Amino acid sequence: MRIIDRRFLIGFFGVLVVLAAALALSSCGDSEIPGHNSLIRHVKNNPVGRDSDQWIEKYNMAGEWERTGLIFGNVDDQGECLKAIAGLKQANPAAEYRCIAANVR
Repeated sequence: MRIIDRRFLIGFFGVLVVLAAALALSSCGDSEIPGHNSLIRHVKNNPVGRDSDQWIEKYNMAGEWERTGLIFGNVDDQGECLKAIAGLKQANPAAEYRCIAANVR
């Protein structure tokens, strides 16, 4: 049996909370959702930490990449984003995900 580091679990569940919050604010690339554009502007202009924050994007049925999650505040946001995508792919292997910079450092 493999023992999982407590810090990893805390970080992983933190990522899940962020994903859930971002999912609640976005749906099918619809920019008409209240708060959608202001969230994107805020993230773009207010990076957290030293590393570039990362959007998780999912390729939707309309053939568009839509923002479905945000990774921020980690030492390696891109690395954490890739880990989150790996977990999402386990749950839904047919879905396509990618990480993109949410702001520029």
